[in-house]
Amino acid sequence: MESSREDWDAVPLCKTATDASTARLPIAVGREGAFVTRSKPDIFSLESVLAGGMVLRRLTKIILGLACAGQAGAAIAPPPPTLDEGTTFHLFVGDQYTYDDNLYRIPASFNPVVSTLTPNATRGDRINTLSGGGAGQWFIGRQVIDFSLRADYSRFANNTALNNTGGDGSLVWNWLVGSHFSGQVGAEFNRSLAGFAETRYLGRDLVDLKTYFGKGTFQVGPHWAIVGGARETEISHGAAAAAYNNFKLRSGNAGMEFTTAVSDTFGLEYLYTRGLYPQNYTFDNLPFDRDFKEDIYRGTVKYALTEKFNVDAYAGYLKHTLPPQNILPSAIFGNFSGDIWRATFNWLPTEKTQLGFAGWHELHAYLVNASNYFISKGFSISPTWRPTDKITVDFIASREDQDYVAIQSVLGLLAPPRFDRVTAEQINVFYIPRERWTLNLFFRNERRSSNQTDFTFSDRNGNLSFTYKFW
Repeated sequence: MESSREDWDAVPLCKTATDASTARLPIAVGREGAFVTRSKPDIFSLESVLAGGMVLRRLTKIILGLACAGQAGAAIAPPPPTLDEGTTFHLFVGDQYTYDDNLYRIPASFNPVVSTLTPNATRGDRINTLSGGGAGQWFIGRQVIDFSLRADYSRFANNTALNNTGGDGSLVWNWLVGSHFSGQVGAEFNRSLAGFAETRYLGRDLVDLKTYFGKGTFQVGPHWAIVGGARETEISHGAAAAAYNNFKLRSGNAGMEFTTAVSDTFGLEYLYTRGLYPQNYTFDNLPFDRDFKEDIYRGTVKYALTEKFNVDAYAGYLKHTLPPQNILPSAIFGNFSGDIWRATFNWLPTEKTQLGFAGWHELHAYLVNASNYFISKGFSISPTWRPTDKITVDFIASREDQDYVAIQSVLGLLAPPRFDRVTAEQINVFYIPRERWTLNLFFRNERRSSNQTDFTFSDRNGNLSFTYKFW
């Protein structure tokens, strides 16, 4: 999982910035908190692309799951209830079969595979994940409460030391006061196996992610709105050897938005983030405080140039600073300031096709190793084809340059900073043969090059999953 704190509404479900950035493209832009009242919205109509409502938001999360399925990913949950279903609750079960030819994301020259694990550890493996859970919504007058819960039981054919039980849950209150004040208050929890490319810990490390958030919008007039929110995220590692990377993020944002039409919005926003780490950390045998703060000032635009082409973009300035009292100079070992931006273009050439393109320059960090951050520069292209109402096919090709800002060690002053390049192609086929059934076929080909050979690897993984919804 990778976090980009410039994107306040990001859903941190993916392993890499390339995943996180491109996976949004098949479903176009829109804010999470809005609602679509159409009973059967067409995801390729301009109304749905620009509205960003509940159906669109939830389908986006499903596509995110498809695009970012990891080595022990879970079966895709069925779409949650739509607004016109009223108060309801759905139960589901699912199963996913995965093959990964480089499970630990290690260089081809690395041998033996893993000496610290069981004797039958292998580079490639087959994983079976059984999932079960439910999702629903509860209407209380004008208020809507969304809730979901799932459990994932993953078993590895060879690397049995990685067998685990994970899952996630969420509770979100979509509140509305009067005709001008609305927002969300909620909590989310996730437990999953940490990505090996992120932590470099080649063992079972179950990571707990807890998030508490609240955000609101006050409609000042027909065109102006005040937006703001607060969020706290806590990451804790199950493996003792990785516990030094436990941390908390406390964030807040405030801004103004100006809407000229249903699809056109311009905004100014300030975001503040505070990162807190365990104390008594040493860096090359010297005490080092990894706590940080970030200040972001940015402008945003969402604009439909035509009925078939729209833009979602932002640009701003970010300042990331560490405590000045560190013995090692923070200006060399962690501080960063500079411009950040992202632009996403979506084109609907026909009723059944969509083409997305994104480019970005942002500061990123893996959530399970957040102190080791980097400047992410990249682009992606994502064509999507929906031949029928039951089949969706999307392809994503992307390239991301990861320029690690912080020096990795005191000796690193004598060597060039770490620089990685990640290129990937992936395809998803999403099929709903019947109302209660969901099938998904996924394949991803990824290559990472680096000026530090220990981080170089290539990987191919794919999975087949199905889900059945009881009611």
